[in-house]
Amino acid sequence: MDLSQINTKLIIILLLIFVASIFYTFNAKYSGIYPEKSLDNISNNSINADLHSGEPVKNNLDNIDNDPIDAKIYPGDSVQNAINTVSSGGTVIVYPGLYKENLVVDKPLKVISSNEGGSAYASIQAADPEKDVFHITADNVTISGFNITGSQDKAGIYYSGSGGNITRNKLSYNNYGVYFNDSKVNILENNEVNNNSLGIYLRNSNNNQLKSNNITGVGIFVGLDNNATGIYLEDSDNNKLMSNTIAKLWDGVNFTESSNNELNNNSILHNYFSLSLINSNNNKVLNNTIVRRGYSFSVVLANSQNNTLQGNNKNLNTDFKIYYSFKSTNNTLEGELYTSNEQGTGGVFRVI
Repeated sequence: MDLSQINTKLIIILLLIFVASIFYTFNAKYSGIYPEKSLDNISNNSINADLHSGEPVKNNLDNIDNDPIDAKIYPGDSVQNAINTVSSGGTVIVYPGLYKENLVVDKPLKVISSNEGGSAYASIQAADPEKDVFHITADNVTISGFNITGSQDKAGIYYSGSGGNITRNKLSYNNYGVYFNDSKVNILENNEVNNNSLGIYLRNSNNNQLKSNNITGVGIFVGLDNNATGIYLEDSDNNKLMSNTIAKLWDGVNFTESSNNELNNNSILHNYFSLSLINSNNNKVLNNTIVRRGYSFSVVLANSQNNTLQGNNKNLNTDFKIYYSFKSTNNTLEGELYTSNEQGTGGVFRVI
């Protein structure tokens, strides 16, 4: 048996292990139950100082839209105290510094880090690593410009409301970077999401836009336990993922039980499994750059029908390897309709 046959068999075995382990992995590792409305996420932070008051600050924050600033927070102040004090629809400006808190937002607010003068953004570190850093249950909440870290068991930003804007944040070393749960019509844009177990997770969340986010991992893997994922959609439909970069992870983008989504003009680079569609139908995968890692696959289709993959890796001198199995039928791959998976024992793969 030559080396190429050995490599092909090894990849197929790893692929079958991967597909079988997806359901275990996400049910076991990512099955935390979040309350709909709860203040349990608040840590026992002491309030170090009263809110600063005075004239609204002059700054260059695009997210404020000339709204009045209701609270200005400096190192030593409590961000949670400001959130509790400001009325619905208000704006909280947080100045650079380290704030160790777990924050709950249960009303419409803008919470924005000031980088006036080009200084570093404010950092919010979980005081309790078993809770979310931001736990948001209200609609129309903006979180912008923060370094968010330290939630070992939960999320950097957990959002169960709708109509939110999550922009220009840096989320690292959390279990989830961003977790949308039963959430819709949100914009997640220009965020750096690095070195989390799962970068962006949409669960039962529809009609969201993920744009120009950068999701990366450490790029070092030891066994199958290091299974970091970039973007994972579960039971989530009609979402648009545009111009994101997902790189150096075990699983780049994964759609499970998710349909009618669009993945357009993204860069999915050097992941072991670049794009996986499992029990997912009528998705469009268009004009993406997908550079696979080693002997892995560009796209995996499992029990997924009527998906369209076109215009990917255009003008690149690299192949586009698709593995499809488990009743994956009527998928259009680069303009050619495949009506059957040809009933291979472990599925089949094509290089196009």
